[in-house]
Formats: sequence, structure tokens, C-alpha cells
Amino acid sequence: MSNKPEKTKKRWQSIVGNAVFWTLIAGFLFYFTSVTFFPSQAMDLYGFSTYVVATDSMVPVINVNDYIVVKDVEPEDLVVGDIITFNSGRDVDNDGKDDIITHYLASITPFGEDDHEFKTHAIGKDDVSDWDLWTLHDEDIIGKYAYTVPVLGFIVAFLQSPYGIAVVIVNIVVIVAIYLLLDKGKKKEDAGKEASSLPPPSEPKP
Repeated sequence: MSNKPEKTKKRWQSIVGNAVFWTLIAGFLFYFTSVTFFPSQAMDLYGFSTYVVATDSMVPVINVNDYIVVKDVEPEDLVVGDIITFNSGRDVDNDGKDDIITHYLASITPFGEDDHEFKTHAIGKDDVSDWDLWTLHDEDIIGKYAYTVPVLGFIVAFLQSPYGIAVVIVNIVVIVAIYLLLDKGKKKEDAGKEASSLPPPSEPKP
């Protein structure tokens, strides 16, 4: 009796398994890369983005190295007292780049027809004289603070470092190599079972 249907079934199972594996790997890499290195673009894709907090200006509500989730929001839906994440337009920490900051929203003033002016402040800096120096507009608002994921910030900060990136790449290579070796071993095992199931050659008739 032919075992062709069984061979076809196994072949399709292998194809589907490989497709699922590689799709998961590609999906993880895409998601990790987008939220870790391109948070602004991630907001457009997912409706939220994530950041690791680097300073203590919002302690104890948001601590240093907290991993915060920021959700998309329309500027007109914001109210005073919201915690927002925004492009400050200033190089606060002198690293050559404009900083993204998460602070309380202190005031909202209509500006023109379709714009607003926003003032912000750090925690405990409620007095007008202590507010942040910058004035924000709609285009500067990234999103509204949603919640904090404790501890994860330390991990993400590490993964964003050159050493962390190298560790991720090495681990992915190792996982892929193990998967390929296991898949190759399974194929050899199946081939051996198939060969052992074949009937012995018939003796030639005299």
C-alpha cells in the first residue's frame, strides 16, 4: 500500500511549521526594532509607543528607568493635569539631539484656528515661575502617558545599547541555528523510518 498521502501530509506540515516560525521571527524583529529605535513611527503603526525614562523629574509618579507606554491622542482632547510626552525642541541633556520629555500639562491656550499653545511642568513644579521654559504646539505632542511597566526599562535600555543589540543578534542566530538543526534531524529520522517501512526486495524466481 502506497504511503504517498502520508508523505505529502508531512511535507505540508513541515512547510507550514517553517512558515509560522519565520513569520514569528520576522514579526518580533519588526516590532522590537520599531518600538525601540523608531518610537515616533511606532505611534503611527500601533497607536501607542514606548519610552525609557532617563531623568527623575517625575519621581515618584514615574521613576528613572521606568518603561512607559504612551498612547496616541488628539491635542484638543488633552486637559490640564494630563501627563504628556512631547518633543521639547531643546537639547536638555546636551547630547546633540532635541529631547523627548514626559511632564504634566500645565496650561492650554488656543492659538490660531487649528492650533494650541501648551505649557508643561515637572512634578512639584506647579507654580507658574517653575514651569518649563518651552512653549509647545500641536505638532510637538507625541501622546498621553498611559501606564508604566516596572523593571522592563532596565532591560530595554540594555537592549538599546551596542552590547545589547549584539546580544540580541547572537541569540537570534543561535535560535535559528538550533531550529534548522532540529528540522534537519527530524527530516533524516523521517527518511530512515520511511526506508525501514519499505518491503524487502522479492527473491527472483528460478
